[in-house]
Amino acid sequence: MKKLLLCTLLLGATGSLFAQKIKITGFVLDSTANKPVEFATVALLKDNTPIEGTTADERGKFTLTKATKGNYQVKITFVGYRDKIINNVKTENEDLDLGVIKIGQSAQQLQEVTVVEQKALFEEKPDRLVYNAEKDITIKGGNAGDVLRKIPSIAVDMDGNVELRGSANIKVLINNKPSNLMARSIADVLKQIPADDIKQIEVITSPSAKYDAEGTAGIINIITKKNSIQGINGNADLSVGRWNDRMNGSVNYRQKAIGISARGGFNRWRNQGGNESNRVTNVEGVSSALFQTTTFRGDGENGYGTISADWDIDSLNRMSASLNLYDGKNGMNFDYLNDYSTQGVTNQYFTRNLYRIYDWQGNTLNLDYTKTFKKPRREFNVLTMFSKEGEDSFYKLDQANENKAINYREKSTNYSANYEGTVQLDFTNPLDSVSTMEIGVKSIFRNVKSDYQVANAIDGSTNFENVPALANVFEYAQQVASSYLTYSRTSKNKWGINAGVRYEHTFINAEFLAGKVPFSNNYGNIIPNISLSRSLPKNQKLKISYTQRIQRPMLWYLNPYVNASEPLMTYTGNPYLKPELTHSAEINYNVYIKESSINTSLFMRTTNNAIERIRTFDQEGVATLAFQNIAQNTSYGLTLSGNTKIKKFTANGAVNVYYNILNSPALQAKNENLMYRFNVNSSYDFGKGFKAQFFGFFNSPRVMLQGKVSGFAYYNVGFQKEIMNKKATVGLGFDNFLAPYFTQNGEFSGPTFTQTTKSRYYNQGWRLSFSYQFGKMTSQPQRSKKSISNDDKKSGD
Repeated sequence: MKKLLLCTLLLGATGSLFAQKIKITGFVLDSTANKPVEFATVALLKDNTPIEGTTADERGKFTLTKATKGNYQVKITFVGYRDKIINNVKTENEDLDLGVIKIGQSAQQLQEVTVVEQKALFEEKPDRLVYNAEKDITIKGGNAGDVLRKIPSIAVDMDGNVELRGSANIKVLINNKPSNLMARSIADVLKQIPADDIKQIEVITSPSAKYDAEGTAGIINIITKKNSIQGINGNADLSVGRWNDRMNGSVNYRQKAIGISARGGFNRWRNQGGNESNRVTNVEGVSSALFQTTTFRGDGENGYGTISADWDIDSLNRMSASLNLYDGKNGMNFDYLNDYSTQGVTNQYFTRNLYRIYDWQGNTLNLDYTKTFKKPRREFNVLTMFSKEGEDSFYKLDQANENKAINYREKSTNYSANYEGTVQLDFTNPLDSVSTMEIGVKSIFRNVKSDYQVANAIDGSTNFENVPALANVFEYAQQVASSYLTYSRTSKNKWGINAGVRYEHTFINAEFLAGKVPFSNNYGNIIPNISLSRSLPKNQKLKISYTQRIQRPMLWYLNPYVNASEPLMTYTGNPYLKPELTHSAEINYNVYIKESSINTSLFMRTTNNAIERIRTFDQEGVATLAFQNIAQNTSYGLTLSGNTKIKKFTANGAVNVYYNILNSPALQAKNENLMYRFNVNSSYDFGKGFKAQFFGFFNSPRVMLQGKVSGFAYYNVGFQKEIMNKKATVGLGFDNFLAPYFTQNGEFSGPTFTQTTKSRYYNQGWRLSFSYQFGKMTSQPQRSKKSISNDDKKSGD
């Protein structure tokens, strides 16, 4: 750690070598509606020569950082508004606040609108890291998992499982909204989201009290592309590749105060791989051994559709609604070859052919109302969400002996339904030009039911009989009532504070219809957070933050359904799990040097009552994998990232280093190790609409409570060309083109077992994409839109 701290101090010293800079800030508001003008372009000029450019954020705030002592002009432009030029902007030795700047709408009609927003690939904001995915050409034709791999602090393994700073306890939102499917498997949901639909990804490691208290490592918010320009317009995208095929499209219509948009698509994916496992157990003096080889292949498909509408009742009132529909299926075929022996018994050779299907469908309805006031930035929101989701899983298997004669069959059904309703009220009130207070209440109602059956047939028969001991109906009801209060201030003396407190009370009732005793539970949590920031001379900034977070287990962790489809290994949930509680602190330092920037973060995170998936074995060598509140998980880490631009070449990279300690006195187990991840992303603009980009990363070996897995690398290169007067683009990408597959090794152990695994993943691939934009448009200012954000559920593996 001494070396890591020394690295941070050296970076701080670097900033002092550069010339004094002065910050110019202000707020851009619509002169009629008194609303922030998001994404307005703000330019700093001297003698009519551009010095610097930036865009206003969601509050209309902008910050220019490259002024020195002198006389400047500030020019503000945005589609649908008249240009605003402020002359004689005099700067001395202190930062300058221009206050509120109002701009008026323009009635100009445009035959064709092309908005080019010059943003860096990564942007550091006061409370989050923003990745502008729409500028990255290597993601064309991929999915959301491919996009997340580009972000320095996020790791996505080859199964699509996501970690933030080494922790899988995260919340993933889509346009600030939850997806019920996220509660089951983040990996599966990411496959459904086309990369071409993603505009930005926000990574929030120290969320304010306004966010739900769930997500111990932080929040990932995926923002999809939107269009608020008047007229009829849209786009169509097509991508084909070795592992993925996609068709997506959208149509947008806006006329005066009413806007309607529709988006839909169809995705299909394929995968294959293999695994070898060697396991030895000794339980109460009885030993067993299993050598198993597995090959798998699978494919999945899903269709989705979204329709949304909004109505500007007047300049101060807006209503909006959206309906999301989705349907998907994921099928996997596994072939197992097993060599199994127990103490005193001759080796048993058998094979199993397993076919597993996940089938899901659902819909979500949002109804929202926003009230603004003549006082800038004051706002009141009523947000509601109602959803229904069905997620069914089935499997069937045939087991054969060494003579390939079928001697056992089994099949299972698991039908589940998830109903959810949410009501949220938020009020934002600016106390003065630099201070804001927010207050709100929220209530979430959930009801989940799972009904599963298992049947088998002995000696190769096709006459299946139910196994009542393995069947159950599980019903789970949860209500989370919460309230919050936050205060933020960015003063003229360069200090900033963001503090808040949130209270959440959880009520749980669960019932088993197969003889188990029902149970209920309720608990309350007070969740504080505080963040202090300081703008330093010479374009430097320092931030210190602390927050608490909780993590509630949801259906995939709780469902007591026993999946015994794999030989000698069963999987089950634990309905008695308790929530995790995490303490998190971090220090961030930023320095901007001309066209480059460097960001350093030191963080500490400790989770009590941590939920881990634990392997246990019986005397016959049968393993059970189940979740338990069994450990304490502590991490200390450093993230170092930077980006630069040299003419037509841009590059950014990051190094994440953290020490992870897992300790479980109950299991008498402890595991710890230094882990790291580094990545690089570079691009070159050849001109005339032709660009190339390269991306690569390496993840070090990862430790778990009962073992570790080896590291792996991923890389791709992409090319893009604009055609048809920039209305269309064609892209070509290659993934992991130097080898057809990679191998990942695992080692697991406990008091009663040792196990080694070797997994093979086929990830060499290619993608060809085509995108076309169409429509005639006229300009229209964009108004912000709020929606429900249920980011409070721990997702499954």
